[in-house]
Amino acid sequence: MPKNEKAEKTEINIEQNKEEKETNNTEEQNKNNELEKLQDDYNKLKNDYLRLLADFDNYRKRMEKEIEETKEVAKHSIIKEFLVILDNLEKAIEMAYQHKDAIIEGIELSIKSFKDMLKKHGIEEINPEKETFNPNIHDALMTQESDKLPKNTVIQTIEKGYIYKDKLIRPAKVIVSAGKKEENQQNNNTEEE
Repeated sequence: MPKNEKAEKTEINIEQNKEEKETNNTEEQNKNNELEKLQDDYNKLKNDYLRLLADFDNYRKRMEKEIEETKEVAKHSIIKEFLVILDNLEKAIEMAYQHKDAIIEGIELSIKSFKDMLKKHGIEEINPEKETFNPNIHDALMTQESDKLPKNTVIQTIEKGYIYKDKLIRPAKVIVSAGKKEENQQNNNTEEE
């Protein structure tokens, strides 16, 4: 091969190498640009996420504070109502020293004030005397024979129950009729046979 051809091939190879390097540099530069763009997008999303997380944490703390403040306002309101009842009881004691019959009036007034306050706050009394026994809101302490009331009827309320917004706070403790004495004896005789 003549020298000129070798020189030309070498120059062609050098040119090709330059073009390949330029192409590789361009591709690498494009990759670097794309990587930088992705990194910028990632940083932006990360910052947005951290900001949102901080905003949510602040919101949660603010809500907790507002809930506590609301509870305190509610407690304050209820305490004021209890103080009225306390005042009535203190007046009843004062009056009892002056007039013996006044203590009953004072206590009755206090009980009425207390019941009114409970009713105002949605608390209903369960006093089921002479009603049918309901195990969902009554707690039977015992059964007792009764000539006057049919079986499964509440004879006596030992302790009143209370309901708040359809939720049982405390069941009424009751004595329930077991029916008439003769009926129970007949049922026992039938069972024995």
